[in-house]
Amino acid sequence: MNRPANLLVAVAAGVFVTSSFDIFLNIDVGPNLRIAQLLGLILIAAAALRTRLGASMQVPPGGHFLVAWLAVQLAFVPAAAFWEKSLGYCIWLALDIALSFAFVNLFPDDAAQLEKLLRFYLISFVLIACFGILQFVLPLAGGPALLVEQWWLPGKIPRVNGFSFEPSYYATYLILGLTCLGSLRRSGIQEFRAWKWAAAYFLMIAAMIVCSSRMGIAFLALELFIAPLKWLWRIFRSPRSVLAFRVSPLKLLAAATALWLVYAGASAAARWYGENREVASILATGTGLLGTASHSIDERENHLGDTLKTIADHPWMGQSLGGVTESVAGYIGTRPMNFEEAKSYEGESVFAEAVAASGWPGSIPFFCFVVVSLASPLRLARRASPLQAAWLRALTQSLIFEWAILQFNQNILRIYLWVHVAVLAAVYAACRRQYGGVGESPVAVGG
Repeated sequence: MNRPANLLVAVAAGVFVTSSFDIFLNIDVGPNLRIAQLLGLILIAAAALRTRLGASMQVPPGGHFLVAWLAVQLAFVPAAAFWEKSLGYCIWLALDIALSFAFVNLFPDDAAQLEKLLRFYLISFVLIACFGILQFVLPLAGGPALLVEQWWLPGKIPRVNGFSFEPSYYATYLILGLTCLGSLRRSGIQEFRAWKWAAAYFLMIAAMIVCSSRMGIAFLALELFIAPLKWLWRIFRSPRSVLAFRVSPLKLLAAATALWLVYAGASAAARWYGENREVASILATGTGLLGTASHSIDERENHLGDTLKTIADHPWMGQSLGGVTESVAGYIGTRPMNFEEAKSYEGESVFAEAVAASGWPGSIPFFCFVVVSLASPLRLARRASPLQAAWLRALTQSLIFEWAILQFNQNILRIYLWVHVAVLAAVYAACRRQYGGVGESPVAVGG
């Protein structure tokens, strides 16, 4: 691999590691400029230069629909009184889309380059998971609180947020790496069954648990249930497998042990709750359980309701991505006129946000992109090599998880969402070229 290619992979690795940085290494110029965006500009410029020097420009799956949706957003910028925010969001969206074009044009041609890129992508999640675990352990040991934003017990037990605004944002970022690696481990590819990837997987699970995001833990449980659910599906699909299942003393012992652990854990939890009601109430704060307030849950429900009201009131004319904030705030009786005020009134559920920003007709390109970006890799995986298929399915599954979790929090401009779209697009392009037409050389994915 030559030096420029190494440099581009290093820059991409920097984008991966910093894609969740909300409260660290940012530049506040009204809107916050993330370091991942600045690093992404290098990749975008390199791809533009490559195209200008004569290389044909490749388009990521659904890329035409994304460009059309960006045009819709630009058209609705004047609909918002605080048009500067709408324009800023359009610029952010343009950078996100350009990043996916950059990855498709820079990385699929070289198998070794792409292999290194994918390894760095997985490792970046492990690094951020390790930081989250350190963030949890240090205050318990009497050390400093590193970028902690929220606490279960002030100064003693932190709610882990990594480099993100809050724990739920951290979980929304981390679920991408967790589900991607989980799928790779379930694929049967021996490399991902190795102890180092098992350790990486469990580190991400630990980070998801200590971040204590209820939404994150629910999606973690869903990820952990995939393997047993697949096993049950095979049994129901093939009755013969039930007859082939042999009951051995070891299996009976394992089942009995599991039942005992569940019973013992439930009994211990009930006993602990009886003796520590006050601590339990602190831990339940924000959930609405045990008579506690449901702060963030109520706020998200209210914002979702207001986002849906925006759709009902403006079904044909979108408010633009930045203008959704203004609409949500309007139902509360206020009008934010700067970026700091607007942060408290973001829309909720990214699909609802997309419709509110675009109107029903204008949202069609967006939903076409979502369908194409998920269906195309899965269709290609049917005729790809086992390793290629494993990566395509793993990246697509994690993107499905990300779209799902984003229905409950944040907005659609999360950088790590679009970085993942870019990585999936690069792998798809590399695999597609192996089955492409004349002039396209075979490229293998992975190691």
